[in-house]
Amino acid sequence: MREHTTNCAAAKQIFAVCKGSAVGGYSEGWERYETPADLVSPGNEPYGTRELLLKSSGQLLSDSECDGLVDAMDAHSASRGWDQRYPLAGYTREVKVSDMPEALALLNASLESKLLPAAAATFGLEPSSLRVNEALVVKYDAVSGHNALPVHCDFSLLTLNVALSPRDDYEGGGTWFEHSGEVLLCGRGEGVLHPGGLTHCGVPVTRGTRHVLVLFLLSATEPQLGGRLQAIGAAAGTKPQFAGGTPRPPADLALSCAALERAVATNPCDAESWSQLGHNRVHERNHAAAEKCFAAAAKASAGRSFAALCDCAAAQAAQDKHDDALATLRRALELGAPPGPTAAAEVRAARLQAATAMLELRMYEEAGVAFDGVVEEDGDALQAWAGLGVCMDALGQPEAALSCQKQVLRIKLGSGGGNLGT
Repeated sequence: MREHTTNCAAAKQIFAVCKGSAVGGYSEGWERYETPADLVSPGNEPYGTRELLLKSSGQLLSDSECDGLVDAMDAHSASRGWDQRYPLAGYTREVKVSDMPEALALLNASLESKLLPAAAATFGLEPSSLRVNEALVVKYDAVSGHNALPVHCDFSLLTLNVALSPRDDYEGGGTWFEHSGEVLLCGRGEGVLHPGGLTHCGVPVTRGTRHVLVLFLLSATEPQLGGRLQAIGAAAGTKPQFAGGTPRPPADLALSCAALERAVATNPCDAESWSQLGHNRVHERNHAAAEKCFAAAAKASAGRSFAALCDCAAAQAAQDKHDDALATLRRALELGAPPGPTAAAEVRAARLQAATAMLELRMYEEAGVAFDGVVEEDGDALQAWAGLGVCMDALGQPEAALSCQKQVLRIKLGSGGGNLGT
């Protein structure tokens, strides 16, 4: 509670707040999207509704306000560079509004007059309780390749995204939501509002440039204990920051596990905390516990988390539960990976996992077809070539098996003999 009070006090020093029960200047309403019960918390509290996803029916910011924020971002990035939140190619670049005095003044005027009252009204909150914990201007750029955001949840009570670019400035883009697989894309000045705990990602922009204002909102009356525990657990734990990344050495595994166990006890619907805890259990080589965590993460996502299903299958395979692993992977592949720069690689890795499970189950013909599909896409997939060779040998095709062995040797020699991955 002390940290929450400190955050809210610091936010109030930077960003405008509403005085009393402000009505605000936005009156064009919202398009509401129904979400599953218990999606972000038991009873979807404190929101108390199944309509957790909203898209504004009109502009929350005028064209001139949008121009002002984009111009400020362009000037700042040219002279001082970008924030380093997502430093990898494939992901967006952004600038904190608090680092741009002109943008901050513009935003503060809009916060009190429109944005905070509009956000509060959608969930029956008191406008004066809302605080901007952080505000970003985000740039999706097809030319540079910084054009997407990974799948994630936000630490916020509410997240408000306002489109700053005209729709004809770009192709692709939008916000993808895991629970439905739906992509919402706004016209200039329009916004999407949702709880921070709603899992989502930024869809790649394939042409042009898309700019978005992102506000992470807290409420002085909602301390969000589960989210704060998750943040502690994530910082100290082992889960890779990006999809397909390697596990991190834990900063403090005991602290991470303790915080995440409290987080899921506080909010058993928190898929991300379950997933973080599952990665910690893998690090401990407690694969049975990891399987339970990843299964809980998949369940909390309404069965739609591709990553949780793949992680669950890996934990099942580590226990020699190959039938279960194959069934879990088939569910994941039926869903498909979320849109993003690593989607094809994630699907290929899941197909490799499935082929390996088939091989363990002596389903040589099916496994051979699956391995062959992987090497067609990636000719340097060592593990797939090795598996395909085993299948060919078991199916009585020694020449094909020898050809696969030659591919394995080629890849090992080319990589110094080390990499057994895809």
